[in-house]
Order: sequence, then C-alpha cells, then structure tokens
Amino acid sequence: MTINRICIIGPGAIGGMMAVKLANAGFEVSALVRPHRVDGMNKNGLTLLDEGQTFHAVPNASAQSETLGPQDLVVITVKENNLKDVAPNIGLLVGNGTPVVQVTNGIPWWFFLNFGDSLEGTRLSSVDKDNCVSDYFLLSRHIGGVINCGVSVRDDGVLVHDHSNQLYLGRPSNDSAGVEEVAAVFQAAGYKTSVAASIHQQVMTKLLANISYNPLSALTMGTLDLMLNDELVAEALIGLMNEGRSVTKALGLDPGPDPAERVSGGSRISSSKTSMLQDMEHGKPLELDGILASTIEVAGLLDVPVPMTKTVYGLLRVREQVALGQGAQ
Repeated sequence: MTINRICIIGPGAIGGMMAVKLANAGFEVSALVRPHRVDGMNKNGLTLLDEGQTFHAVPNASAQSETLGPQDLVVITVKENNLKDVAPNIGLLVGNGTPVVQVTNGIPWWFFLNFGDSLEGTRLSSVDKDNCVSDYFLLSRHIGGVINCGVSVRDDGVLVHDHSNQLYLGRPSNDSAGVEEVAAVFQAAGYKTSVAASIHQQVMTKLLANISYNPLSALTMGTLDLMLNDELVAEALIGLMNEGRSVTKALGLDPGPDPAERVSGGSRISSSKTSMLQDMEHGKPLELDGILASTIEVAGLLDVPVPMTKTVYGLLRVREQVALGQGAQ
C-alpha cells in the first residue's frame, strides 16, 4: 500500500511536530482537532523550530472525521486519558487496511491483548473502562508507538524541538508485518525510527521516565535541572523508577540499568519541561490515568508494591483539582 494521506489526531507538541515534518517531507497531512482549533490551524498552520531551522505547514484541520475521509495512515498522539473521547471518530478515517499508529506515554489499553502470559487478554480499567476505547479499534491494524522526543510549545504557539528524535514502532502481537512500511514514512520525515523487537519492552522502558520526571515536575513546577540539582528530589525520582523497574521485571521484561545512571545522565537535557509540566502550566488535565493509574493497576495484578507511585498519584489528583478550579469552595 502506498502511504500519502496521513491524519494526525491531536496535534499538540508531539503530534504538531509530526504534522510539520511529515508535510515538509511531501505527505498530504490532515489533522483532527478540537473545534476551537480548526480556524486558527487552517489559517495559520503550525510552525516548528528544529535545530536552528524554521519549518511551517498548514495541515487540513477539521473537528469532524467525516470531512477528512479515509486515510492511508492514521497517527494518534492524544494522551491516553483523552483517547476515549476521540476513539468513536476513528472509524471514518480508516480505509481498507489503513494502519493506525498510537503514540503512547504510559501503559496503553492494548498492552495485554497480545501479551502471551497469564495476563493475556487482561483489559485495563484505568484506560479502557467498559471497553470504552478497545471497542473502536481493530487490533490487527494497530501499531504501538513509543517516542523519545522533547518538544515544547511557546506561548505564541510555536513548537520548539528541544532534544531527541527516536521513535519505536511495533504491533501489540510483535508481528512486524507492514510495520517497516510505516516506519519508512517517519524515516522520510527525519525521525530515527526503529521497528521494535518488543513494543511492550519499549513501553516499559519509557515508563520509568514517565512515572518519575513527569509527575514530580508537575508537583514541583520545576524543570529537570531544578529537580536533578536537589538531592532529595533526585532520590524520589530514583525511588519511583525503581518501582517501575519492579513492575517491568515482574512482567518478564528487562528492567534496564540502575536508575541512578538515568538521573545522572539527565544533565544534557536538564532545562527541558516535561509534557505534564507543560499541561499544568497551560491549565490542561494531566495524563494521570495513562501514566500513573495504569501502572498502579498493573502492579496490583502482579502483586508488586508501589507505595511511592500511589502517593504521588494521590497528591497529583488533588493538585490537578486545585489547578483546574475543581477543589472545595
């Protein structure tokens, strides 16, 4: 299948950068966005600052999937907690054999549907309650995506690529059929794209950063340099990562190196803002279910204690309520 028409669902920081880079690589890019973004995106497009260069693109934006029509490739970049809202709109974008790539941060809804052990087929209520997501997808078309890429959004809406550009793709079944063709699309757009031998491994490897840097940055409102330079916060980061490693090991996957090495190696990108910190600053709901609640749920299935993760999850639930003005009056 030739891939030309590509729809990005939820072009925020990561998805917006993808839209710009894919359009500049010659693909026909559209975007499914919230109604309030349609006019502005169709008029002004998206601007990306990347390695000293400025790139611009004007994706065909719409809030209605039927106006965009069937695509050759659909790329979902909305956060896991928003996926239930857009899932019912996916069907009209999918043609015969259209692959669907979901770029994920935490443990996604499909994680155990082709896992192959005693948890095979387990559905995670934290991200797929009452099948509110999975009912709208064909698993045979689904491709998981894990990206290591720092992108921030300036107050004027300009996207700034801060660091890294690695994308891993893989089917929940880890069958690589057709994934190379999709990977070639992202490679053409400048992404360092690899077909993962195990997409589950890549999900859990990234989770260590997701359950540590992301939530603590939202609690402290601090960039990485501030957190890493405080020895007590650095210890908390390591503690959260170690809980994630315990869950990863219980799943039969590689828990990776000592978290102290990851923390000490963070100085190169120390001024970056995590996605959760950016959401907090912009008054957006946090990705708590997809990152923390799903981790806690999986830990419970495996009888792995994660007390620090639970504590941080509770603190952030309250922090989010206050930030969004939902606290007690």
